[in-house]
Amino acid sequence: MSALSFAGRGDKSIAGRPRDSFLLTLQSGSAPASGLRLRRLKSFLSSCALSLLAATAAQAAATYYVAPSGSDGNSGTSSKPFREIRKAISVSQPGDTVLVADGSYLGFDLDSMSGTPAALFTIRAQGQGAMVTPTTDRVDNRDTIHILYSSYVVLDGLRSFNANRAAIRIDHADHVTVANGVYGNNATWGIFTDFSDDLLLVGNECYASGTQHGIYVSNSSQRPVVRGNRLHDNVGCGLQLNADLSQGPPGLITGAVLEANVIWNNGTAGGAAINLDGVQNSIVRNNLLYNNHASGIACFQIDGAAGPTGMQILNNTIDMASDSRWALLFKSSTGSNLARNNILYNRNPNHGGIDYGDATDVADTDSDYNILDAVTPDDSTRVTLADWQLAGHELHSLSAAPAALFVNVAAADYHLKAGSPAIDKGQTQPNAPTDFDGRARPIGAAYDIGCYEYGAPTPTAFYALAPCRIVDTRGPAGPLGGPSLSAGSQRTLTLISACGVPSTARALSLNVTVTQPTAAGDLRLFPGGSLAPLVSTLNYGAGQTRANNAVATLGAGGTLTVRCDQASGTSHLILDVNGYFQ
Repeated sequence: MSALSFAGRGDKSIAGRPRDSFLLTLQSGSAPASGLRLRRLKSFLSSCALSLLAATAAQAAATYYVAPSGSDGNSGTSSKPFREIRKAISVSQPGDTVLVADGSYLGFDLDSMSGTPAALFTIRAQGQGAMVTPTTDRVDNRDTIHILYSSYVVLDGLRSFNANRAAIRIDHADHVTVANGVYGNNATWGIFTDFSDDLLLVGNECYASGTQHGIYVSNSSQRPVVRGNRLHDNVGCGLQLNADLSQGPPGLITGAVLEANVIWNNGTAGGAAINLDGVQNSIVRNNLLYNNHASGIACFQIDGAAGPTGMQILNNTIDMASDSRWALLFKSSTGSNLARNNILYNRNPNHGGIDYGDATDVADTDSDYNILDAVTPDDSTRVTLADWQLAGHELHSLSAAPAALFVNVAAADYHLKAGSPAIDKGQTQPNAPTDFDGRARPIGAAYDIGCYEYGAPTPTAFYALAPCRIVDTRGPAGPLGGPSLSAGSQRTLTLISACGVPSTARALSLNVTVTQPTAAGDLRLFPGGSLAPLVSTLNYGAGQTRANNAVATLGAGGTLTVRCDQASGTSHLILDVNGYFQ
């Protein structure tokens, strides 16, 4: 059991659904069960009111501004901003956007904001210094930012430190996105969620949580996506998912996608870098884990209703610390699981690549095409890879040291070096089509092992073209014309054979223009077939026409994908090409 410490439970400081009872008992003097009924009634009435409002008259989405120079007596315009985010929330409705200037702001609650896919509510930092601070003036000051009973909400680019408990709590909500934030030195967690489905946690940094984890997705929360985060120096886990049946059924988390996270130097008090209790039918791919002190990726059951089944552990790179446990764990499995193309290196000579709890876990796990040096089939006995292969396991796997595998471990550069034994030694996996950097697999003859593919095509020669408008969505509908880009949408464009771009082009020199945007946002350009990057190509405000030069790498078939990130509405895209690389 000690190998699984920090399989921590959800919020149990007040039994059952603590926030409902605690908050409403103080506000209304009612008993906890009565408070819960009032909360549900409030949420129902709020939904009815929003439906009636939408049916009676469509209202244009508003943009409110918040700045340290503002006043909550202002109107919230760019010239007369509010002082606090709280004030902007109090006048907002689904579809609205709150733009936050650099400065310091009080923690806030976002309660019963019932957005929709077409009417996201967004709070977005305008720079890199929008700080939300802990408070003492709310009924519950444990969590600096508290999102509860809300839907289709986006928090983008905020920062928060030194929380009394969590910098952000997402509580009984759904379709909440937390992106591009920094949350550090918090007492318990950076980001904490409970009973919240369809989360997207992307591009955040969570570090130095004092007693537990960087990100904690708790209780029966379905389909969370945790992508591109940097989780480090947390006492417990970097990332914990715990379904915890004791807090309410079904006690399972399913449909999770955990990908392209960098997780390092966690677990000094126990807790895997990626800790998965009661998690089933989920994908863990393209993560980079190094110098973690407990386990690497742990799939098991203690608090959850059942152990792992349907887990796919694909193309992860794990370099465990010398005081660590095992790189990959399967315990209490209840069905088949898959492990492919993982680097499972362990600097602890007493441990190794994979820890199976017992013979059932061995039989349930289809593991091969990995790099490791040892396994334990019974949570105790260490068996070398050579002996394990003699028993018929890991027949395509191999052992290799970091010096032979990676470019520069001392600088945490875990890209594969020339001649790495991981190159072309993996197996094709439909659920790992791109690598950590978003490049399509395979680049060589076969998949590489680990989170990076080696030898991405690098443009070496530039050829100028007469400036040519290759895309204009203001024109008639067509492959390189209209319609406009919709908020939150992606469009893949085939650019070869247009404007003189040859089929051999690997990247284009472009002038990227956005015009007529109905809301503030950004555009992201990336190779077709790849994951969207965490950084934008072009940022803009509502109604602005803005341009930027870019070198855009093309994907397979000369394709380029454009993502439009804005709260609502549409924008038009213009691409002018002036040259290509091959």
